[in-house]
Amino acid sequence: MEKEPNKTTHHSGKTQVSMFAYETQILQRLAVLVVCHGMTSGQPPPQYFLVQRPMSWDKAREFCQTHYADLVVLSSQEQYFHFVNDTKTNEVSLWLGLQRQNEFSSWEWVDGQELRYEHWHRINYEGRCASLEAMLKKNNKMLARYCEELHTFVCQGPDSLEPVNVDSVGSDYVSLRWNVSAVMQMTPHNYSVTTCSSTCDRHLYHYSHGSAVMSITISNLTSATQYSIEIYAFVDRPDSETGSKNILKSYPTALQVKTDTTDCSRVVIGILASFKLVCLAPLLWVLYNVLRKDELKECEQVLSPVEPCAEDTITELIPGRTRGVG
Repeated sequence: MEKEPNKTTHHSGKTQVSMFAYETQILQRLAVLVVCHGMTSGQPPPQYFLVQRPMSWDKAREFCQTHYADLVVLSSQEQYFHFVNDTKTNEVSLWLGLQRQNEFSSWEWVDGQELRYEHWHRINYEGRCASLEAMLKKNNKMLARYCEELHTFVCQGPDSLEPVNVDSVGSDYVSLRWNVSAVMQMTPHNYSVTTCSSTCDRHLYHYSHGSAVMSITISNLTSATQYSIEIYAFVDRPDSETGSKNILKSYPTALQVKTDTTDCSRVVIGILASFKLVCLAPLLWVLYNVLRKDELKECEQVLSPVEPCAEDTITELIPGRTRGVG
């Protein structure tokens, strides 16, 4: 039975996640907003998990990578406002997955994307790690802080799949391909693929670390059959208190695919096509000969009885030798 990581309570001296009632309510509301946002943008963002144990930015990221996927990434301004609106009642500073190398370099999220919007509360030129000040009333809640400071933070779960492409379809197989997000390229994970027609089968596919593209082939399917396919990414994460595994899943992606006719049917179709040609061949040969005879008759009628045929004419045109005087 899968455990809910955000319901685990830990105590000092242990790596822990402590969820109060109002924080759980906030995350429930956040999950609803995340799903609605995903409907409008075409791809739902990851699930977010609030961790109430203050840590430095580096330790916070290490914790997220161990127990979830990574620190939260708010790559678009729309995601930022959804997140801000859902943390208004929280009186804390939250580490974001946003950092820069020095005071002169640009800000980057942990997945390598550059920051594309500016909602800073105030500028701290020495701070290299970004937090979100949830207690502020205005929308400009981002603050550059020293990375060694201790703050609570937000982790994100596995990213949902990017659009799935159907590479090829056979009589008994389907080949699929999709791009892997930057966060998931750094996260060891697997994919669960369920195919359903009259019955359902589930298969697991392991992700090769660092690959930007995931390709799979679903085999042993029935020809000329409509299949419903559901795919989601998941990670196995240790529970910091019990040591047991937690399963974190992304939102599923669904598609419909119909397999081709059987290879045997294709062979039969090919044989029938060849048979038609064989049957038509004698008829075409007879027609050719009839047309050929008509051409010869027409030639005989046009030429005069005195005039030789084409071959004889060519012979006569060759000049003879000049006779000598006797």
